[in-house]
Amino acid sequence: MFERIRGVFAVPELRQRILYTLFMLMVFRIGVHIPVPGVDAKAFAEALERMWGGFFQFLSMFTGGGLRQFSLFALGVIPYINVSIIMSLLVVVFPKLKELQQQGREGRKILTKYTRWGTVGMAAIMSVGYAMLAVNARVASPTPLFFINAIIGMTTGSIFLMWIGERITENGIGNGISMIIMSGIIARYPAYFGNLFAQISAGDLSPLWLIVFLVLFVVMIAAAAVLQQGQRKLTVQYAKRTAGRRIYGGHTAQLPIRVNQGGVIPIIFALAILQLPSVILRSVPATEPYARYLSPPHPVYLGLYAILIIFFAYFYSSIIFDPNDVAKNLREAGGFIPGVRPGAPTAAYLQEVTNKILLVGALFLTVIAILPYVVGAVSGVGAGTLLWLGGTSLLIVVGVGIDTIMQIEAHLVMHHYESLIKGAGAAFLGRRR
Repeated sequence: MFERIRGVFAVPELRQRILYTLFMLMVFRIGVHIPVPGVDAKAFAEALERMWGGFFQFLSMFTGGGLRQFSLFALGVIPYINVSIIMSLLVVVFPKLKELQQQGREGRKILTKYTRWGTVGMAAIMSVGYAMLAVNARVASPTPLFFINAIIGMTTGSIFLMWIGERITENGIGNGISMIIMSGIIARYPAYFGNLFAQISAGDLSPLWLIVFLVLFVVMIAAAAVLQQGQRKLTVQYAKRTAGRRIYGGHTAQLPIRVNQGGVIPIIFALAILQLPSVILRSVPATEPYARYLSPPHPVYLGLYAILIIFFAYFYSSIIFDPNDVAKNLREAGGFIPGVRPGAPTAAYLQEVTNKILLVGALFLTVIAILPYVVGAVSGVGAGTLLWLGGTSLLIVVGVGIDTIMQIEAHLVMHHYESLIKGAGAAFLGRRR
């Protein structure tokens, strides 16, 4: 293991990229602890914990604790994520946006510009909302100076994080936005484990539960890795065709269909939809007692949570994977699936295979998402302390970790090939001399 790490840092370009990424992530962690002036952060966190419950813990996890401290990075990269999801949906609805996406690099630049400006607007709106929440919770004074500081500070902080993410993607290692989210999630792990050890020290929790949690954690990491990497490969045969004096085709390829096509998107959508009625019920005194039905770990909440995850797994897959388009592209390229006729039969076959695979992936995703709530209810620890055990946080950490490792290995392979080419060139020149 140490030899492999030493080999990674032995490559100058890769070493610079890793150090650049770590430096940018350090800047992010410093900004999380710079508070917006004029707010009692502790009282604000207690108010949101009381009002939003599990959804506040989810947001706090995504912002690396920035929202809990009402810092400059309180919004995190959530505005960018929301706008990116909205843009992906709009591309399907509006043909002009789809044309831009299909125009290659120049079209994607225009879509990226739209996403950036949308992030600015989304961050400003969310900043106003959080500032109003702080005032309504009576943890901040409703002065114009406070609103100006809060809105400008949090909006600028979110835009700065978006810039950091883009710089990491370009000059660092891994996807920048994903790295920021992962570092924020991992930064909360010491607090989670600290709460566990505090309960064990106080005698409120048996030490055996810690062993159970660690075993489940390892199992869930393995399950999340299988879910993220799992795919069904369909064999595609390309017929031979002649163009001039050249013969094309006549080879076999693989068409991969991912088990979990939506990633963590189904869980995020399900959480957002479930928390909205819960917040409304909690805000009205007459309906506040009914809010417990839509709060974890109540069976009604968990049942609706599971149904929504499965629904959004299929819904998001229908957006990003169209069997009709794939069948059309295969037919135009002279490809076909052995035993299946081109055209509509191929589209129907792809849809059937996708539905079966998605069912497995959606059920797997549901188990990973619900496990912290079930284990928390059985052990009495509480799901808030066990967010690291499953759900969105684990999927993000595993997914980003796998993607980063693959990029590091790609750089190592490229460096190896470059060394071979330079060595062969030097040997050839030596022979010429």
